[in-house]
Amino acid sequence: MASRCKLGDIFSKFVARNLRSDYQTYVDITKNPPSFETPFATELAALQRSATRAVETSGSKRLLTSRLDLFLQKKRRGANSRGGDDGAIPGDAYVRELCRLLDIMGLERTASQKTFHKAFLRATLAHIYGSADFERHRTRILSRHGITAPQYEVLIVTPRRWGKTTSVGMFVAALLLSTPEMWVSIFSTGQRASSGLLDMVYKMVCAVPGGSARVARKNQEQLFIKGYEKRNT
Repeated sequence: MASRCKLGDIFSKFVARNLRSDYQTYVDITKNPPSFETPFATELAALQRSATRAVETSGSKRLLTSRLDLFLQKKRRGANSRGGDDGAIPGDAYVRELCRLLDIMGLERTASQKTFHKAFLRATLAHIYGSADFERHRTRILSRHGITAPQYEVLIVTPRRWGKTTSVGMFVAALLLSTPEMWVSIFSTGQRASSGLLDMVYKMVCAVPGGSARVARKNQEQLFIKGYEKRNT
């Protein structure tokens, strides 16, 4: 029993001494806290300030760009509206003008040709409206034209003498006359076919009242049309 008590006293003193030592160490640390500042603290603070300035500058640039885009859209809309514009985006006016031109080229379009032109229009909506306006108003534009997703290709397979070449010529002419800064590239199996289609486009442009006056230059491979704002389309 005495041996056990002696061992117990020794153990208690050992624990008490270590606890006091730990406590004393803890108190010393509290009185003299170590510095947790790293050697890179200054560089880190500089990077944080630089990042903050970059975010603020980026925000101001986005705001400036948005205001500039809004100003240019208003200016373009006022210059290109054809009357009755209810404040819609410029592409709406271009589409209306394109459809109007298809009806005043001196030809009575067949039902098939109207179907072709409707498909052509759907495939070129993104180009007519421009990528920015098309992405911003995608749902409204697609809904207005009866489609749920953009369509960029049209495949037409018909017998001969079905009006395919005439349909393409009419649509390209209307597209060039109605949409500013439009570039149309036509590929065919041979130079003769390409020249024939280009002549068809030129013929349709001239069939529109005042269309011949808007022809800036024509050769065997290219046709340039003047825009309403003294620029080529």
